[in-house]
Amino acid sequence: MALNGDLSTMGLEDILQWLAVGKKTGVLELKGALHTKRVSFLDGRITSVWSSDPREYLGQYLLAFNRITEEQLRDALATQEDEQQLLGRILINRHRITEAEIRRIVQMKVEESIFDTFLWGMGTFEFHDGAAPHQRSMLLSLDVTGIVLEGARRLDDWKRIRKVIHGGDAVLVAVSEAIAEHLPLSREDAEILARLDGRRKVDQLVLELRMPEFKVNRLLFDLHEKGLARLLDGGGHLGEHPSLHLQRARILVEKQKLQEAQEELRRILQEQPRNADANQMLTVVQNLLEETRLNQDLIPELAVSMDVLMTADLYPNEAFLASRVNGVWSIRDILSIAPFEPEECLGIFSKLLKRGVLKTSKPAQSDDRPTASV
Repeated sequence: MALNGDLSTMGLEDILQWLAVGKKTGVLELKGALHTKRVSFLDGRITSVWSSDPREYLGQYLLAFNRITEEQLRDALATQEDEQQLLGRILINRHRITEAEIRRIVQMKVEESIFDTFLWGMGTFEFHDGAAPHQRSMLLSLDVTGIVLEGARRLDDWKRIRKVIHGGDAVLVAVSEAIAEHLPLSREDAEILARLDGRRKVDQLVLELRMPEFKVNRLLFDLHEKGLARLLDGGGHLGEHPSLHLQRARILVEKQKLQEAQEELRRILQEQPRNADANQMLTVVQNLLEETRLNQDLIPELAVSMDVLMTADLYPNEAFLASRVNGVWSIRDILSIAPFEPEECLGIFSKLLKRGVLKTSKPAQSDDRPTASV
């Protein structure tokens, strides 16, 4: 029996339970506004999850738990490309982490990836009966019931959170006098409060802390409820549009997923060739795509002082990449450890170069000194 449709008509909870009760083996493909995920099943139990969202890669989780450094991740990924081994196996062989720790973090990664899907506002699903996973990974055997219960609970919490924190562009500030009355703080509360300077957006906190979006929003919501943080801007300014397809294209452009945005806009224009918004957006996207053809071996350097950089009006993903520029790593090196897709990173680098925030130099060749270029 084939199973496919829209998540708005058949919820993820019902889909997962149907697969578990039927003891199904195969791959459930979930396509959202920004990302695709594939959940593999064996006899109704979850064995692995693949996600196109770089924030859900194993390396990002290892960084979040301070199990490895960005330098160690970059080196391990280079080895993985050469030797075609699983990242976890490479790190185990190098004694960076134990097999038990890897398995624990992989299970958490799989669960968080599915929990995140419960929060999608739009998406489609299709179950490929009998299909094998598309990727090599450490296999698990997870019961669906607990995941469904936690996913439903998070969805309820998310609705409450979104009544206060409307989007990733929200901004909060720590209330120092209230914090003094609640000492000592938990490690997570202290870490996030230290970053609430009245300028950082929620999206930037998610990137800096490398925590799942839900967890950061939940921590902020609780701090706000306790009076330890004050909301300066509730966010949610992207706005709604009657066309879900155009809304998806706008989100893709915002995330610098330009090729996908171009495809989405072309689909809109096939049906509505005179759609002014879609035509205007397509022109912008095509111009941006022209700017993303960078030599990834170039070494980016700051073209402004650190003081200027700190006060520059940068989006969270732009600030994240700019903070990784050290005059040693190439664009390719930074792409390998960033929680964004390569296309998005290249678009950001192009934008920062055009704005004069960054400059690039060629990698040194033997006795040659780097030559500045833009």
